[in-house]
Amino acid sequence: MNEFRVILPMPKYEGPNGRSHWRARNTQAKADKQLASLYGAIVGPEQPITVVSLVIDWYCATRRMIDTDNAHGRCKYFIDGLTSAGWWRDDKDIRATTIRRWFPGEGAGFKARVVITARPMDQALRLIEIDPAYG
Repeated sequence: MNEFRVILPMPKYEGPNGRSHWRARNTQAKADKQLASLYGAIVGPEQPITVVSLVIDWYCATRRMIDTDNAHGRCKYFIDGLTSAGWWRDDKDIRATTIRRWFPGEGAGFKARVVITARPMDQALRLIEIDPAYG
């Protein structure tokens, strides 16, 4: 099974709920997207994955609880950067996203970071046939 993993520092982008000037937010988002695109081009697949399952491991810097929605929002530009690097053709190819949060002391060699793992979804999980009468 092909699995592609990239380890990135904590995103600079504060997420959609960040309270900073719009120019600072856009600069941070652009930097995150470029970093993910650069790392993704180095370790990514040769051909785009058609149907993707993502696992985002969020290693928190503190024991402060972060909401999974906010974690996903802060990783948006990382995902866009991996799209630019050619991991998949479009964001629509991502069918499932799992976010796991880890706190200090839960693992050896702990360092605040984000680990994004992309896997092709199994054939059985790809698409569920829907009756056209309900579509």
